[in-house]
Amino acid sequence: MSSNGSEPVVNSLLELSVLHAMSAINIMVCSEFIGLFGIAANIVNMINFRRQGFKDGVNVTLFALSFCDLGALVAHQFSNMCMCPWIRETQLFMLKSHLFTIGFYLNGYFVRVSGWLTSFITFERCLCVVWPLKVKRVITPRTAMLVNLAIVLLLSLYLFPPYYIMNLNWVVLPGGNQTILAIVFKSNRETIMAVYYFIADQFIPYSTILVLLLCTTITVSKLKSKLVWRQSTTLNAANKTSTATLKDRKVVAMLINISIIFIVSLLPQSTLGAAVGLERELKLNGKYFNVLLMCYSFTSLLETINCSVSIFVYYTMSTKYRQEFWKIIRPVILWKNSVFRLMRSETLVTVRSMRFIRQCIRWYVC
Repeated sequence: MSSNGSEPVVNSLLELSVLHAMSAINIMVCSEFIGLFGIAANIVNMINFRRQGFKDGVNVTLFALSFCDLGALVAHQFSNMCMCPWIRETQLFMLKSHLFTIGFYLNGYFVRVSGWLTSFITFERCLCVVWPLKVKRVITPRTAMLVNLAIVLLLSLYLFPPYYIMNLNWVVLPGGNQTILAIVFKSNRETIMAVYYFIADQFIPYSTILVLLLCTTITVSKLKSKLVWRQSTTLNAANKTSTATLKDRKVVAMLINISIIFIVSLLPQSTLGAAVGLERELKLNGKYFNVLLMCYSFTSLLETINCSVSIFVYYTMSTKYRQEFWKIIRPVILWKNSVFRLMRSETLVTVRSMRFIRQCIRWYVC
């Protein structure tokens, strides 16, 4: 979008009516509702892991992961609101497209932190399977907390280049009745962002996926070999074997589910970022910019789903999580039922009072 708030000049490679319809469905409807659910779900996740305690390093990282997913969803909801056609530029202090840009990079920061935290969890579990006794002495909850903090601080550099090339300036909206803030980019924008796109949209996402795939593959293969060995050496302890086998299968299933969800949600966005870096016509005012917007509506929806569905994985795979979940939810359900009962009783009292008043009036008239 141009600095004066007008719409970008886009050649009609894709019908604008189709673009607007699909963007409205994906971003303003599906992404909004899923995002609101995800915000509530991640708040529940954070409360749950806090109640379980931080004696286990995994709980520390899962708490941090839920916090980052919450931050990504809040930033994404903000960006979606900036794309709402019912909000006018005159109602805001800054151009909508430029507010969207600020929220977009903030969302990208939290998504990349979530990716590295997911890789760290997978790496930690991989080490626990390969060297179970040594790792428990090395990766303590304190170590996990320091690693999480290091990831958060290191990836904060992701925000520096795009915000560095932005300057705020006052511009006059069409009609000349109001001035509004707008972003004016520095002259060295292309040089800085060329390097930035390679690191932020190529190296970070694909290195995350590589670590995730490698650690998951090693963990699954090691667990399978341990299961075969355990079954061959404990033929007389059938019950213990079946219990251990079930526990190991749950670990494998959780790793596979987390890996698939993350890769499916991150890979399309990373591919789209690579395409923007290679094809200039996909950028603002380019010939294929409307195609980019269409693809973004789908990839952003996938990112929203990724940040929102972790509650189902935790609930399905973790017994402790289920127990704490119902301890959190049960008071809410009881409070809701008590409110409904109170409202129903007040309604009945009101109806009976009205009947009594009408009967008294009828007696008085007679």
